Amino acid sequence: MPRLKVRNLGYLLIATVCLLLYYNALVPSKNYDNNNSDELVDRWIEKKLDVVLERDKTKDNSTKEEKRRAAPEAVKTPEEVAKKENQMKANSSNKKKEETENKKSPNKENVAKKETAAQPQQKKERNAAWMRRMQQVQSKRKAHLRKICETLKRPPKSMDELAAHPKQLRALIVNDRYKFIYSIVYKVGSTNWERVIVEDLEGFKNVPNQKLYSHKALRWMPGFSPDEARERLVNYTKFMFVRNPLSRVLSAYKDKFVEHHNLVFTKMAKTIIRNYREGPHNDSAIDVTFPEFLRYLVNSTAARSNPHWKVIFNQNLPCQLNYDIIGKLEDADDDIPFVLTRIGIQNRTLYGSTSMKKKGSDERLWAPYYSQVPKDVMKRFYEIYRPDFTLFGYEMPASFSGQ
Repeated sequence: MPRLKVRNLGYLLIATVCLLLYYNALVPSKNYDNNNSDELVDRWIEKKLDVVLERDKTKDNSTKEEKRRAAPEAVKTPEEVAKKENQMKANSSNKKKEETENKKSPNKENVAKKETAAQPQQKKERNAAWMRRMQQVQSKRKAHLRKICETLKRPPKSMDELAAHPKQLRALIVNDRYKFIYSIVYKVGSTNWERVIVEDLEGFKNVPNQKLYSHKALRWMPGFSPDEARERLVNYTKFMFVRNPLSRVLSAYKDKFVEHHNLVFTKMAKTIIRNYREGPHNDSAIDVTFPEFLRYLVNSTAARSNPHWKVIFNQNLPCQLNYDIIGKLEDADDDIPFVLTRIGIQNRTLYGSTSMKKKGSDERLWAPYYSQVPKDVMKRFYEIYRPDFTLFGYEMPASFSGQ
């Protein structure tokens, strides 16, 4: 029994020593060097921190990956960012280049976009301002005409008085469909207006110029009864176009004696040469010069009755008949669209859609012809056409008249 206790005591002692050794290995005691103790603690803390940092890093990477998957554009690598910026710069450069090229030579698509951007209201305002300006122009022209008519002692006549003699209104073409009256003045765009009525408004196509005048689509005022004439004179829009007499007479000469030679004017040419050509000449000649033609015109009352150069004052009765619109061929780019708009046919014809402005001044174009004419003939010419010069605001150049 005592031997057993001693043995057990030995076992207990051994166990105690082992415990102490184990404890000393795990926990630093007061007997350890402080430096060694601090080093062990630091290592332990560092190890713990490494574990925590590694765990946080793993968690952060996981979160970033989740964000990248959820929104690929939200998180980018530096290389991706640089690539994206370069792409944006390239796109911006291409866009500026394209805009510059479009400004220099716009294509149809760009023009269409430009026209549709807030254009209707702007166009309406521009048209309204243009119409007001054109109405003011007409008011001034008609006021000037009335003043000159009073000077010439030719007051306007009443509609009843005019309608009582429709045959005196032989220059008036009536269109019942659009309710207007066109007072034709030859060599002032008359063929164009005849074609507008015959082809664009009445539907006939490819009518030769020489057949327009007598076409059935044209209704002339002498063909109406006095009552019918009065109704139209009162209710229809009445307009005419005029031209500087110098331009009109020169245009008639070129058309009838230079560019075309029909039977009527060939016969007239022979008469002019026989009576006004100085020196010997061929009786069959038809090469009338402009000075010869003007001598014929100023010396023959019968010659001045030809409608192609007849004085407008005598032929179209601008003083007796109160016209609503007086257009000028020199201002055709404005006056033709204005007339078309007033009578409501601006969408029925292309006439007036292109510019009719001529190159060079009128005087420069006249000079090669009128400078050949003797001064006494030019003075007589001015006296004959003085009413047209003064009624419509034209002037005779001093270089032509010798004034």
